[in-house]
Amino acid sequence: MKKSELSILASLLLCLFFVFVLDSDRQAAAIRNSTLRLHIIARDDSALNQHIKTQVKQATEKLWPAIYCDVENFDQAVKKTQDSLEYIQQVTDNTLKNLDAGYTSQCTVEQIYFDTTKADGKILPRGQYTALTIRLGEGRGKNWWCILYPEISLGIGAEYEEDTTGTIYETDKFRVKLKTVELWQKAKSIFTDTEMYSHI
Repeated sequence: MKKSELSILASLLLCLFFVFVLDSDRQAAAIRNSTLRLHIIARDDSALNQHIKTQVKQATEKLWPAIYCDVENFDQAVKKTQDSLEYIQQVTDNTLKNLDAGYTSQCTVEQIYFDTTKADGKILPRGQYTALTIRLGEGRGKNWWCILYPEISLGIGAEYEEDTTGTIYETDKFRVKLKTVELWQKAKSIFTDTEMYSHI
């Protein structure tokens, strides 16, 4: 094969690679921009306060079906969450009071950076997510998270792909794409000197 032909072939392969990466990056961004997460942070890592975190999780998970029952899109889910913050915090604080925790909670909707997380056969790509954050006391302990939207998932983690019906599925192809995107994002962060922080 001539050098000119090799150059053309190399250029075509490089173009295909960048198309692949950009498409994967787009899919990962679409997931981040349409997923609402719940983030409960314990006061500290003591056995007592980790137990209290679990009790708060169990108390609040009863709220989500009623809050999100008629939500049709991500923006509605965020607004419903913001409108319900006072109620959510009241339930959380009452739970803490009943447990004689000696501290209160703070409930906010904020942007949080999460690493790629895996569980239950699903993946959520790393990046900034909108999250309902419940901080217990100083909020310096280990956290627990789940997905509130597009579907309530009280398990940990997600690895998914969206088909034309909006259903999320695990695929090996998408897992490879996410890994490619991770490497691409790491490369970009090196050159842009972007500082990221993780709560996972």
